[in-house]
Amino acid sequence: MNRLIEVSQVCKTFSKGFSKIPILNQVNFFVEKGEFVVLRGENGAGKTTLLNLILGIIQPSEGEVKLMGLSPQESSAKTSVGVVLQKTNVPPNLKVKELVQLVRSYYPNSQTVSAILKRVRLEDQSETSASKLCGGETQRLYFALALVGNPELLILDEPTRDLDYKSYEDFWQQIRLCREQGITILMVTHNQSDWKELNQLATRYVTLHKINDAPSEGQISQAENITSQEEILVKIENQEKLQRETFINPQSAAFILIQQIWIEIIQLWRTPLSLLGIILFACFSAVFPFHGEAAKQALLSFSVLILLTIAIDRLGKRVSVERAEGWLKLLRVTPLPPVIYITAKIVTTLLICAITIALIMIIGVWRLGIETDIGQVFLVFLSLVLGVIPFAVFGLALSYLTQPKSYDSIAGLSIPIGLASCGALPLTQPHFLQDVVAFSPFYHYRELTLWAAGLNYDQHLSLHFLWLLWAGGVFGLIAVWAYKRDSVIQ
Repeated sequence: MNRLIEVSQVCKTFSKGFSKIPILNQVNFFVEKGEFVVLRGENGAGKTTLLNLILGIIQPSEGEVKLMGLSPQESSAKTSVGVVLQKTNVPPNLKVKELVQLVRSYYPNSQTVSAILKRVRLEDQSETSASKLCGGETQRLYFALALVGNPELLILDEPTRDLDYKSYEDFWQQIRLCREQGITILMVTHNQSDWKELNQLATRYVTLHKINDAPSEGQISQAENITSQEEILVKIENQEKLQRETFINPQSAAFILIQQIWIEIIQLWRTPLSLLGIILFACFSAVFPFHGEAAKQALLSFSVLILLTIAIDRLGKRVSVERAEGWLKLLRVTPLPPVIYITAKIVTTLLICAITIALIMIIGVWRLGIETDIGQVFLVFLSLVLGVIPFAVFGLALSYLTQPKSYDSIAGLSIPIGLASCGALPLTQPHFLQDVVAFSPFYHYRELTLWAAGLNYDQHLSLHFLWLLWAGGVFGLIAVWAYKRDSVIQ
């Protein structure tokens, strides 16, 4: 495969209110194996839009884009691609080595953490929190994340910004090493200092014109090749030799999932205030003025309320923060499959729910004098924790479909609406409200937990199981769809 990037007759139009704003029109662009292509253009010409199309962050309005011969929407298209984005961020409560280890786990042909940190001169900061790195060190960290997968193709968007003199020299030394190894590079830069190096290394300059200022031949114009084809072929051979020498067995999906869950747990542990708030909320059950069966009913309703809050409100807020800060965008340009990312979020949420319910049950047995056997306690525990999965998936889908700033108000409405539609309130008029309740996943969750607790329910247990399973599947499809088309990242 000689063409690693191929853009064919691509148009891209963005909507703003009732207006359509065209950015790219009938653009044809390619990068062949072994090249070093520099993409130039004025601000607003659409360079970042073009890169986002190539990386699968957005989809073209018309035309076709291929990355490594595949659709850039596919995770497998990025297993040999390293990327430095212009605007992104990393979680501030993770250490440098933890971030590199996480991103390393996504790639089938990765370097070791120690090797890549040494390569970018960050080995002394491996235990440092990412938030405490200076501007130049942060940029070197992004470069480390781009190189850790032993890429065949590097895509660099303003990679030299914020670099001090020493970091700048190190960056270009690494780029020269990449060229010697035959790594293909596509780079966007506005830094005038870069041109001296680029004139020695670049094989081709491509200019992207603004759509209104484009010449008759189109938005893309390019200079002739600077480097001879013979030199490119030598670099391709070097790259193929490097890949043979450094091959590591591909990581399994289970390994990637475990790494992703572990990082989620670490972030939870290092933000103790949110966990403390949940624990204190759970402890309110100790002051319920109920006993016996009434206490069991009150404790069950309270458990459902707190789990829905965790699954919809807390989880959605966390994802909204990741979207707003740019961490999710960085993940999107890696081979991390959306299903694994979403599954890790759900598993971590279930862990919090399980701890919370265990605490509430201990308080219930000890403080409220609830008498029950171990088997029923376990059944109630499972029904509460597993039954909340569709609502955690719903929280994820909702967080991707809404703007981060408005998520609090929207999620805040979903919980009272859910409680109103769960069947706990006697709704007789108008008649259609009873039908709404029958279709509400909240209703089926409530009936499932009533059955598990040995309380009165409507005797349609199989229907409740199937309805929650169906709702979880539908919400999951919506979440994956919305994840891939995240408007904030676009």
